[in-house]
Amino acid sequence: MTAVVLGAGRGIGWEVARQLVADGREVRAVTRSGGVPEGARDVRADLMDRASTVKAVQGASVVHLAANVLYSDWVEMLPTMVENTIAAAEAAGAKIVYTDNLYAFGPVSGPMREDTPERPAGVKEKLRSELGKRLRAASVPVTTCRSSDYYGPGGTGSLPGELLIKPMAAGRAGMWFWPLDLPHTFAYLRDTARAQIVLGDDERADGKLWLTPAAETLTVREFAALTGRVLGNARKPMRLPAFSVAVGSLFDKRLRGSGEMDHQRTAPWVVDHSAFEATFGPLPVTPHEQAIEETARWYRG
Repeated sequence: MTAVVLGAGRGIGWEVARQLVADGREVRAVTRSGGVPEGARDVRADLMDRASTVKAVQGASVVHLAANVLYSDWVEMLPTMVENTIAAAEAAGAKIVYTDNLYAFGPVSGPMREDTPERPAGVKEKLRSELGKRLRAASVPVTTCRSSDYYGPGGTGSLPGELLIKPMAAGRAGMWFWPLDLPHTFAYLRDTARAQIVLGDDERADGKLWLTPAAETLTVREFAALTGRVLGNARKPMRLPAFSVAVGSLFDKRLRGSGEMDHQRTAPWVVDHSAFEATFGPLPVTPHEQAIEETARWYRG
C-alpha cells in the first residue's frame, strides 16, 4: 500500500511523509526540487502538468495533497493542481486526503465546526470553497482536513512561528499586526499531520470535511506570554499597525492578498474539533509548551 505525498518538500507535506515513514509505510514523496524526509522515495513531478502528476501517483492507495503556492499564485495555479491531482487519483483508484485551511468558511460569528456554513467573501476564500467542492465531487474517496494557523518545525510562512516564536527564540521581541486579546486557535504542525494520516486511513472520513485537533485555544497575548516563559524571554510583543501588512506587501509578494483575511485576526478565530474525537477517538495533541520549545529549537538550528 503506497502513500503518495504531493508537496513533501516542506510544511505539513514534509511532516506527513516523515511520520508515514516512521510508521513503516511505503512513501512516495513528490516535489519539484527535492528535500524530502529520509526513508521516503524521492520523486520529482510538476503538479501543473497532468501527465507528470499521473505518473507520480501511479499505483498509490492514498494521495495526500499538501502542495501549496504563494498567495499571489493561488488563482492561477491551484485549480490546475487540484484538477491534475483528481485525474491522477482517479486513474490510480486512490483516496485523496486534502490539506485545507479555514478560509472557505469566510467571516464567522462563533467557534467553527464541520457544519459551519461556508460564506466566503474574498477571492481566495471563494477559491478555497470551490476547490473543496470540486475535490469532494471526484469519483474517488476524498477527505478534507481543515486546520487553523499552524506552527512547528518546517512551518515556513507560519504567522505564530515567524512573528512570535522565531524572533523570541533569537532574544528579540515578537510582533503582531492585529489585536492581541482575541482568542485564536494555533495548531502544532506535527499534530495536524498525524490527524491527516488518521483520516487517510479511516473510511469513516471519506466524503467529509474534518477540523483537526489542536491544543487549547489562547489569546494571542497569552500565547506570546507562554512563548516568553518557555524561552526565557520577558519581552512583550510589539503591536504593529495593521497597515504595515499592506506596506510590506509592496516588497514581499507572499503578503499580497492577505488583507482579505483580516477578519480571521480581528475577531475570535476558534476551532471546535470535538467531531474528530467523537468519531476517531482522542488524538494526543502536543502541549503548547513542548510545541513552542521544539519549534524554537528548529528555528535556532
